[in-house]
Amino acid sequence: MTCVLTAGLSCSPLGAQEAAAEGEVALEELSLIGRMFFGWQGASDAVYDTPGAVAQIGREAIDDRGGARNTADILRSVSGVNAVIDRQTPGLNVNIRGLQDQGRVSMTIDGARQNFQQSGHGAPSFAFIDPELIGGVDIDKGPTSTAGGAGVIGGVVNFRTLVFDDIALPDKDYGVRVNATTGTNAFDFNGSLAAAAKVSEAFELVGAVGRKKLGEYDAGTHGDLVYDKEGGFGKFTTQDQWSWLAKATAEVAENQKVTLAYTGLAADFGTGSGEFIDTNKVTTHTVVADWRWAPGLWWADFAAKLYYTRTSNDQFRPDRNPDSTVGTDAFSVDYKIDTVGGSLTNTSRFTIPMFDVALTYGVEYFHDKTATASVAEDPADDPTGSSFSGSNPNGERGVGGAFARAELKRDWLTILLGGRLDAYNMTGSGVVFDGLTTGCGLRSCPTPFDVDKSGARFSPTATVAVTPREGVQVYASYEQGYRPPNIMETVLGGTHPGGALSVPFGPNPDLKPEVSRTYELGLNLKRDGLFIEGDAFRAKASVYMTDVDNYITDAYVFTDVRDFFMNVNLTDRTRLNGIDLELNYDAGVAYLGGSATFLNSEFGDKYDAGPGNRFTELSGIYLAPKRKLVLDGGLRFLERKLTVGARVTDVLPERGLSGELTGLFRYEPYTLLDLYSSYKLNDNLTFRAAIENLTDVAYVEAMAAALSASPGRTFTIGATARF
Repeated sequence: MTCVLTAGLSCSPLGAQEAAAEGEVALEELSLIGRMFFGWQGASDAVYDTPGAVAQIGREAIDDRGGARNTADILRSVSGVNAVIDRQTPGLNVNIRGLQDQGRVSMTIDGARQNFQQSGHGAPSFAFIDPELIGGVDIDKGPTSTAGGAGVIGGVVNFRTLVFDDIALPDKDYGVRVNATTGTNAFDFNGSLAAAAKVSEAFELVGAVGRKKLGEYDAGTHGDLVYDKEGGFGKFTTQDQWSWLAKATAEVAENQKVTLAYTGLAADFGTGSGEFIDTNKVTTHTVVADWRWAPGLWWADFAAKLYYTRTSNDQFRPDRNPDSTVGTDAFSVDYKIDTVGGSLTNTSRFTIPMFDVALTYGVEYFHDKTATASVAEDPADDPTGSSFSGSNPNGERGVGGAFARAELKRDWLTILLGGRLDAYNMTGSGVVFDGLTTGCGLRSCPTPFDVDKSGARFSPTATVAVTPREGVQVYASYEQGYRPPNIMETVLGGTHPGGALSVPFGPNPDLKPEVSRTYELGLNLKRDGLFIEGDAFRAKASVYMTDVDNYITDAYVFTDVRDFFMNVNLTDRTRLNGIDLELNYDAGVAYLGGSATFLNSEFGDKYDAGPGNRFTELSGIYLAPKRKLVLDGGLRFLERKLTVGARVTDVLPERGLSGELTGLFRYEPYTLLDLYSSYKLNDNLTFRAAIENLTDVAYVEAMAAALSASPGRTFTIGATARF
C-alpha cells in the first residue's frame, strides 16, 4: 500500500495512482504495521519534507509512554504546542504558539470541527476525544490556505481515528485489538476493544469501544504548592467515560472511495471545590463523510467532506450558599452546540516553463448553533433566565469562503503561493441591564437586544523553500490569518449567577475580527546512515514572529453606575515570537530525541470599552510557558523486543495576565522524570509498564485551570493484544 500525507498530515491508505491530492506528499510503498517511523514522537518522513510548521504523533508513541489520564497528555512533548489542562474534566484545549480559545486553534476529529464552549472560571473551549480511538495526531501550526483553515489564526490539530491497518496484523483480512491499562493513584482503568474486517477488496469495516474510569488522585509530595489565595484546593474529581467508533470505507467505483465514520463519547465527571461539586454529563456525536475521486487525470483530483458534530453538557450545580442571601440555590444547566460543515477541494497538475505546478483550490463552510437552557430551583435566583444563557449565549454563526494555493517545484526550489477569502455572518439575542448606563436597579430593567453582523477578508500566504543538498531544506514563509468574533464574545449578556449583587455582562456587537501576520524561517534535516548503517536522524527547527491586531479578550470595566464584564479588542498589537525545535536519532538498539520550545508573549493592556466606560483590568489571558524542554531516550534489547526508556520534561511557566484564571495556584517551574518500558512477546501480545512523575514532584502544570494540582507518582501497567 501507499501511505499519503494530506495537507492536514492525514495518513491514509490509497492506491499509487491516487497519491496526488491537495497538499499531499506520497510516501514510499510501506506497511504501516511494523514500520519504524524515525521522526520525533513517531512522525513520518513527510513531516521533514514539508516546508512549514507541522508535527505528527504516531499511535505507537501514544501507547509506549503509558496510559493518558487526559488527551492533553499525549501532546506534552510537541514543540510549540501546549494544553490548558483542567484535571477535573476529560476535555482538551490546545494552545499553539501562544494562541488558543474561541476558535483560534481548530480542534477536529477526522477533520470535523469540535467547537464546544462553556464559559466559567477557566478556559471556555474544550474538545472531548478519547485517545483510545486515535490512530494519530496531525498538527499544522498557524494559518493555512487549504481546507480546514477558515477562521483560524493559531493552527489546526486533527485527531485521526483508527483505520483498518491500526488494528489488523499484516496480511490479515480481519483483526481484533484489545488495549488495557491500570495503575496506582486512582488510575483505575483505561482501555478499548477494536475490530476490523476487510469484507472485500473494496469494502472495510472498523469498530471500537473505549472505557475509562478514574478516581481522585493524590498530588505530589516533594515540593510546595504555592497559593495565590487562601483556602484549600479541589482534588481531581472522578471520571466515568465510554467512547465508541464505527467506520466503513468503500470503493464505490473505479478510483472513487467513500468513508463514513461516527465517533461518540459519554463522560460523567465532577467539577468544583469543597462542598460545591457540580456534576457533568457530557456527550458528543461526530459524523463524517469523505469522498475521494482520483481518476489520474491532470485536472482532476477531488476530495469532499461533510460533517456534523453535537456536543452537550447536562450540568447540575448544587446550592452554593444555603445560609446566605447573596448565594444561589441549585441550578440545572444544559449547554449545547451543533456544528455542520464541509469542504470541496480539487488539485490540478500541469507543467509551465521551469516549474511543475500543483494548483489546489476549493471552498469550505461551517455553521455553529448554540443553545443554553437553565432552570433554577428558586426562580427568584434567575428571573430573566439569563444567568447562564447570558454568558453562554444562544445564537448562530457561519464561517466559510474560498481558497487556493499554487505549488511550483523545480529541482532544489519550491514556491508556495496561496490565499483565502473568508466571510462570516452571526445572529444572536440576549438580555442586557440598563443599570449599566442609566442607573436603574439591576433586576428592575432588563432589556433584550439582538445582534446581526457580518464581514469578510482576503488573507494571503507565501513560502519559498530551497534544498541545497539532499536531506537539507531551508524555508521562509509569510502567512496571514483572519478570525471573526464568535457568538460567546459578541452576544455576552445577563449576569454572573449569585443574586442581586452579581456583576452583569455586557454585549459588544462592535467587536472587530482578529487579523494575524506570521513570519517564519525554518530548517528540515533528514539523514540515514549518519554514523552507522541503518541509523536515522531527523530534525525540524523554526523561528517565528506572529502579530495579532484586534485581539479579543474579556475585560472588567465600569461606568459611573457600576462595574461589569464585556469582551473588547486590544488596541495595542499582540506579539508572539519564539523558537520550535524537534529532533530524533534512532540507531535501532538505542534512540534519543527531544524538543525545545521558547516563547515570548506580549499582550497589550489598552482597549476601548465604549463611551463613558473606564477600564480597570483584563479579566484574564492564559499565557503559554516561556520554556519547555523534553528529552526522551531509551535502549532496545532481545532483538528489539524489549524497550526501556525515560523522558525528562522541564517547564518554565508564564503567569497569566490576571489572577482570576489561575485561581488558587501560582505557576512555578518544574521538572518531571517519567520511565516506561514495553516487551513484545510476539506479534500478538505486547506488555507495557510506566512510572509517571517518578520523583513525586508537587507541581501545577503550566496553563492548568483554577482548582487542581497535578498528579503525583503514578505506576501503570498495560497490555495490547492483536489477533
